[in-house]
Amino acid sequence: MVHGEPAGCCGPVETTAPISVTINPEARVNVARTGHRVRSLPTGEWHPIEFPIVNTGFVTGRLVIEGEPVPGVELDLPVHELTGEPRQEGSFRVRFDVPTVVDVTLSFRALGALGGLALHSSLHLILRSHLSPVPVALIGST
Repeated sequence: MVHGEPAGCCGPVETTAPISVTINPEARVNVARTGHRVRSLPTGEWHPIEFPIVNTGFVTGRLVIEGEPVPGVELDLPVHELTGEPRQEGSFRVRFDVPTVVDVTLSFRALGALGGLALHSSLHLILRSHLSPVPVALIGST
């Protein structure tokens, strides 16, 4: 951190999230994987995947996430309102119908623009699911 800058403004993103999003002053979006993975998720329930939004340009407006349909996977990709704060928390949700491993492509756009180079505003995320454990109350019941 440079002396005098707000914490979390312009340096590397500290997070345990699997991805991070950075928006520059021209509203260009850069999404990147971090060193953390998304663990295998149980089928049949919604799971949030959180990520930090670092807004180096103090941009306000909408951050939109788009994803291509993937068989057996539901994505809930909400629009995030950028407040102009240097750091916000974002998330989307995923739900699996069956155990699987999928490659989900997500694209992030700020202010309705493509957001710089498309290669930097899109990301492939490998997601895994497994069968939900059977509740203990149902084991052995007739």
